[in-house]
Amino acid sequence: MKKLLYLFDIDGTLISPGPAARMSLNRAFETIAGIRPDLQLTEVAGYTDPVIVRNVLRRYGIDEEIGALVNKIIDQYLSFFEASYQSSDAPFVYRDALNLLDRVEAAGHAFALLTGNVRRGAEIKLNRFSLFDRFPFGVFGDDAETRNDLPWIARERAWDVLGESFRFEDLVIVGDTPNDARVAGEYNAASIIVCRREEWRDDIIGAGATQVVTTLSDPAIKISNRNHR
Repeated sequence: MKKLLYLFDIDGTLISPGPAARMSLNRAFETIAGIRPDLQLTEVAGYTDPVIVRNVLRRYGIDEEIGALVNKIIDQYLSFFEASYQSSDAPFVYRDALNLLDRVEAAGHAFALLTGNVRRGAEIKLNRFSLFDRFPFGVFGDDAETRNDLPWIARERAWDVLGESFRFEDLVIVGDTPNDARVAGEYNAASIIVCRREEWRDDIIGAGATQVVTTLSDPAIKISNRNHR
């Protein structure tokens, strides 16, 4: 029987995808909606892909039939992204994240993905490094309207895949943004937030992160305590 369920974010936590994703999404907006929002990192980090698209469309005053338009833009984004990502030399894996994943697995805990990427986007990003299939399951941006809903689905999917029930207090969200910490806090789950960007540190702390570290290889990270508190 597993003890805890560690839920790993992708972008900024497991890998750095480089600029290909944002560039592809900008192109998709221009192709489908005739706008080019020049998305910044703060507009995408910690959000689901559908919410990012909806936010941009509303910023440009586009509200009618928004659901169908969101799907068209995401489909176009994935088409652009798959081609540009595979040819880019910018993406890389964070080795400290793999070290933590190894520790979690060796300790007998469960683990999965929890990401704002739609499933296909997550597959594209992680398959480049043969990482997608390492995770028994995942919860993705197309599974729920907002990132806040994803922990509910993670518990349900853990039961379906692992045949085990986890309380919210048994979840540990591993991420790199203030939003990752906020989502964990809403469910009384623990969070391990790696501060890849020093300018985000105060916001991460203010969001109530359980542990804030500069590297996921930090020996101070405890993985045996049930509630991490």
